[in-house]
Amino acid sequence: MKSQPLNNRQDPWKNYGSTPLVIDSAEVDDLQDHRDRKGSNWSAYINIVCVVAGSGTLGIPYAIQQGGWITILLLILSATMNIYANIKLIECLYNNNEIRRISISQVSYDAYGKIGLGFVSFFFNALSIGCPILYLILSGENFQILFKDNLGIDLGMETWVVICGSFMCIPFVLLKSMKETSWLSIFGALTTGMVVFVVFFTSIADLPNNRDKEHQLINLENIPIALATVFFSYGGNIVYPHIEASMEHPKEWPKVFSLATATITILYLLIGVSAYLTYGDLTLSPIYKSLPPGLALSATIMMISIHILLALPIYQTAFALEIEDYISINIATLGKTREFIYRAIIRIITVSFTIYVAIAVPYFANVMALLGALGNGVLLIVMPILIWIKLFGWDSLNGWKEKSWVIFVLIFAIFGAIVGTFEAVSALYSDISHKK
Repeated sequence: MKSQPLNNRQDPWKNYGSTPLVIDSAEVDDLQDHRDRKGSNWSAYINIVCVVAGSGTLGIPYAIQQGGWITILLLILSATMNIYANIKLIECLYNNNEIRRISISQVSYDAYGKIGLGFVSFFFNALSIGCPILYLILSGENFQILFKDNLGIDLGMETWVVICGSFMCIPFVLLKSMKETSWLSIFGALTTGMVVFVVFFTSIADLPNNRDKEHQLINLENIPIALATVFFSYGGNIVYPHIEASMEHPKEWPKVFSLATATITILYLLIGVSAYLTYGDLTLSPIYKSLPPGLALSATIMMISIHILLALPIYQTAFALEIEDYISINIATLGKTREFIYRAIIRIITVSFTIYVAIAVPYFANVMALLGALGNGVLLIVMPILIWIKLFGWDSLNGWKEKSWVIFVLIFAIFGAIVGTFEAVSALYSDISHKK
């Protein structure tokens, strides 16, 4: 049977890089058999916005406060690098001619063997567990504030973390795949938009009361940790392979992902510029700590709490799917009943661990910075590009312009990851030492 480039086919994937994949037509069917192709472009777009934008909307104003107005340019640059790197990542999933890979861990093994697998798995697991921990910290703080200030109910942040984690354990256990969690994303994305709307207009209305606040064009000393927060705010590629796998038309991934990233960037600019313009050097993280008390503050806290709780199962599902695939927890091997029982046990253990760490290390801003620098700085940008180069070859890049761009991106991201990690660890150590 004659082979032909996959990018000349209608299904299942158009190659957007410079190296065409050559696959026999029989192998295309095999590729199709390894995806659950029922999700729409719209659901993929909503999934991406929900997973990425939530906590970023809270941290970006503080990142601008740390680095100065120049952070806006870093934000746009990071968005561009994110789009480039993660289109490359999805392309790498199809490098194997026989079967589509399901994760960045698998393609890192294809490219760099056990060393690559171990390296990526460390960062993957750190983010898969770290992001839900961060969300539980935030949700615990939020509900403590809401109930104590408005109803006089003081259960303590730790109790609210347990309540939130236990509540979201239900969809995490019952909803098996990324496609099944997509309905959570619709509500999550709506709440994100509402938070941006409320903070934007509240900040603008509060501007006359904050004319004395100071602003900086650039603060070189804090640029690395500000960049770490920016990296975190675009993090999400640990779930991108699972989102793309749910798409009925996977060749639309570059367009869908680019549009989602552009949407997220606009949301970040709206909330970041307005909040920093108003609150200047007193801008805090999460941003609602800078807002004046009242209905707008309570509404913001409630909406962002809903968002992060809906995003929790999406992150945790991506992590659980990798574990379940690794230890062969599936219906074909175990049958429906045993598969559900084993899956439930794995996921309940995951939630329990997440709750424990969230209670033990409750420092939102610096946990966000550490995850951004340590995990996303490497996993979001550096590794997808290095994996692509290893699998397809340096000479497969389109001329000196793309090669120069790749060199710049790698240097920029590695610098941000190394220095940002050091700064974030130092800040987190200070938090823990002084029990802030």
